[in-house]
Amino acid sequence: MERNAVQNRYVQRSTWTTLSCETLSALTTVLALAFAASLLTASIGVPEDVVTVAIVTVGIVAVGLALTRLFTYLEANGLPVLE
Repeated sequence: MERNAVQNRYVQRSTWTTLSCETLSALTTVLALAFAASLLTASIGVPEDVVTVAIVTVGIVAVGLALTRLFTYLEANGLPVLE
């Protein structure tokens, strides 16, 4: 007897797609805010803080892209522990 993987999923594929899209939307917002913050810090005469903003932004983007990749993997394969 074959098991139908689509019907026996604990978390639907659309859930992972939604989470991935929301993560990418949040990353877009973070990038826009980081750009504005770096322009603000440069315009008020503290260009050294632009590096801090850049480092924090790179960290947030790395985590966001890792989450997006994880959600894409889970969409394709499901939760390995439960399915």
